[in-house]
Amino acid sequence: MKRTIIVTPYQSNWKDDFLSEQNILNETLKSTTPIIHHIGSTSVPGLAAKPIIDILVEVSSLTELDLL
Repeated sequence: MKRTIIVTPYQSNWKDDFLSEQNILNETLKSTTPIIHHIGSTSVPGLAAKPIIDILVEVSSLTELDLL
């Protein structure tokens, strides 16, 4: 099986796409006091990347997260 990996030039909307997802995650996970990071190549201005927004979420309590 052949896999194709698509790399595109930097897209200025990647930051806005992340911020939109960050807002949703903050609201959904608010009881866990989330810290949400935009990581990976789409977080680097000017860098070509696979057009996938990578997000890292830290929470204050895994027990609280499990209750959601």
